[in-house]
Amino acid sequence: MSNQTKQRIQVPDGLRDVLLEFSIAYLLEQPGDVVDYAVEFFTRLQENRKTNMVAVEAPSPDESVMSQEEASFL
Repeated sequence: MSNQTKQRIQVPDGLRDVLLEFSIAYLLEQPGDVVDYAVEFFTRLQENRKTNMVAVEAPSPDESVMSQEEASFL
């Protein structure tokens, strides 16, 4: 046996989590084509992440409007 086959492969937690989430969704929905479903699943996941990143970066209405007290310091 070579040295490479003896090494343990570390599976990152993020990969484990996303594959588990995908597997559960696939088993619950039982679509006809696993590859088509995977493309749709991971595309939705990516779009949700982009949407959440934009939402986090955008100021809330409270942050974008100065109070009268804040304006008085200008």
